[in-house]
Amino acid sequence: MFNFLPRNTKFFDYFDRDTDVLVRTAEQFCGFLESFDNAREHSRKLKELEHEADTVTHEAMELLHRSFITPLERGDLRRLILALDDVVDYIDDAARRIALYEIKAILPEVCAMGKIIVDLARAVRAAVHDLRNVRRNNQILQHCIEIQRLENVGDHLHHIALASIFKTGMDPLAVMQWKEIIDLIETAMDSAEEVAHVIEGIVLENA
Repeated sequence: MFNFLPRNTKFFDYFDRDTDVLVRTAEQFCGFLESFDNAREHSRKLKELEHEADTVTHEAMELLHRSFITPLERGDLRRLILALDDVVDYIDDAARRIALYEIKAILPEVCAMGKIIVDLARAVRAAVHDLRNVRRNNQILQHCIEIQRLENVGDHLHHIALASIFKTGMDPLAVMQWKEIIDLIETAMDSAEEVAHVIEGIVLENA
């Protein structure tokens, strides 16, 4: 009987909006790291994007609670909504720490991590956009594999960046500040990989 009831496909519109915000956030953050002028203005723009993502998350969660029949399992939808929101939140947290600590120059390894964040965001967007046709499982899974590959590259850069700050002989307080920033960027990348795990589960459940 449930197969004949209408399913609310507006969730996919929310996911598309959310991943578009994610890509813009990642690009803004990477541009911030590369140009690194007017840190507070960059941080303000990233906060605006974070608020935009929060709005999409809130509306999607409201829709989930209102919907009787959903296009995917309710638990999967909830996990995907929250995982996407986490990526934006951690990018914003990293940018705010850079502004708060009045960092004067960005480490090359951190700039490289910023580029990986952009690539991850674009791969996440591609995977999420294809969920409208979840039967296109091979293509979606290829995006997920790419996300995991990029996260592994980011993890390697994370280790290099940590080694770098401990080897430079910088002030211990600066080391602590940089470690927090680097770890937040790594957590954002981990959150992108979590999105891939959620999507893989959805694809396998609907294969």
